[in-house]
Amino acid sequence: MELRLILKILLRRWWLVLVPPVLVAFITVFTYQAPATAYATTLRFAVGYPPEANLASLYDRKYPAWLASEYIAGGLSDWAKTGDFAQAVADDAGASITAAEVAGSITSDHLRSIVVLYLNGGDAAKLTAIGTSAIRVLQTRNSQVFPQNGDGATVTALDSVSIGAAPPSLRNRLDIPIRIALGLAFGVALAFIIHYFDPRVRERSELEALGFDIVGEIPK
Repeated sequence: MELRLILKILLRRWWLVLVPPVLVAFITVFTYQAPATAYATTLRFAVGYPPEANLASLYDRKYPAWLASEYIAGGLSDWAKTGDFAQAVADDAGASITAAEVAGSITSDHLRSIVVLYLNGGDAAKLTAIGTSAIRVLQTRNSQVFPQNGDGATVTALDSVSIGAAPPSLRNRLDIPIRIALGLAFGVALAFIIHYFDPRVRERSELEALGFDIVGEIPK
């Protein structure tokens, strides 16, 4: 199909193209509800492991401690993704917070010897309680989960639990434009469908395509 023909079809039935997006925009104005405020914070932890005092090695005795700290950071980050960690945080926070709420609020990552917890949710007070408990759990229970830590690795919280409003997600920011774009796409599709089933002949090229010889045309 030539571009010229596509433009003719759309211009001929422009009202079919415009009605769906206009209707969607009209309905959206009267039904749209702004998303609830979301809250977030980021907690970072430095993981330390004391070097052996009398280590016989060709390396600097601090090197194995740094290497062990990296492994411990990875282990703590993986532990923070488990149900055991969520339950431990929920138990520390109290009966008002469940393990499911903790698991749904926390994501974790690590870089070298730094563990990072990302907290997200719709209740600032609960996020504060979860963050405070997560700090205590990481600092006091890491030796129970990882016995190879001995008396426990040193987990130092580098950030306080400071909850702030999170910016709206990309989906929320694009919600209305996407709705209107889908309405426009539906209108374009509707115009082509109506054109396909329209039995009327509008141009001589349509008759010529059927094998008819054109003697003359009546001006528009």
